[in-house]
Amino acid sequence: MNQELLYKYFKGIASIEEEKKILDWIDLSEANREAFLKERMLYDISIFSTKQDSPKKKTIQFRPILRWTTRIAAAMIIGICGYFIATDYLYNKGAHLQTITVPAGQRAQITLADGTHVWLNSKSTLTYASNFGRKERNVQLDGEAYFEVSKNRSIPFYVHTEMHNVRVVGTSFNVCAYKGSKEFETTLVEGIVDIYPSCNSQVITRLQKDEFFANYDGHLKKTILPSYEYLRWKEGLYCFDDVPFSGIIDKLEKYYNVQITVTSSKLLNHEGLTGKFREQDGIEHILRTISKDHPFNFTTNEAKDSIFIYEK
Repeated sequence: MNQELLYKYFKGIASIEEEKKILDWIDLSEANREAFLKERMLYDISIFSTKQDSPKKKTIQFRPILRWTTRIAAAMIIGICGYFIATDYLYNKGAHLQTITVPAGQRAQITLADGTHVWLNSKSTLTYASNFGRKERNVQLDGEAYFEVSKNRSIPFYVHTEMHNVRVVGTSFNVCAYKGSKEFETTLVEGIVDIYPSCNSQVITRLQKDEFFANYDGHLKKTILPSYEYLRWKEGLYCFDDVPFSGIIDKLEKYYNVQITVTSSKLLNHEGLTGKFREQDGIEHILRTISKDHPFNFTTNEAKDSIFIYEK
């Protein structure tokens, strides 16, 4: 199969006839299927590459981006390969579903076929049709993502999550909605978004610039965002402002791909923690810094993938 045609399909710009041609080719033999999976894997790895604006720039915030985009290219080889071998491709209404999965402890930046830029946080999955942008713009999100949506008034952009759906036209916003967490957050940086329940199209609320909406297990909250500091996870900066210790633990587990066990419920009840850390500081540095204001001890196992926190 022609590689150029395959890449058109991966980008979602192939015609219906071209998509059918590719699907028929895949079904002809196992060798064709393996060749398709290999090209798909290489394509998905390539989309994580990031260009450096200028080698003379010394702005710290850009360095983490270059670091994790390099790391994720290697980390995704096994992950993507396993996903596509284990999952059957779906052919629905002339389009396959395409999935980008970011492992724990990593982040990634991608550009969709319509020009929309998406930053995916750790342990996040984005799913969309291969014909994305042709007649509709729908993505399914499990995790956290920051979107800079390309404007197209005739085709709205929808983010579907477990609890809520978000509708936009041309907007910059953040969505945090990990499956099973019973939590949903949206922060609007620019533009307008409408938020719906995942089960119907009845608008719950409309957000204007600088507004924040959350649903914490049925408890709704809407407020003006005091700052965008916590959105700097895109740059490898972890910012916490009056966050419960339990919330920080949950974030650190995702950011550093570790399992954290807190042996005392008293420690988890502590609230109002504030701090700003760089990714490269490492989780042990972050925990030691927090323990100065919120006293506790911790131990790390030899594999560095499990941490136990206990009272002093």
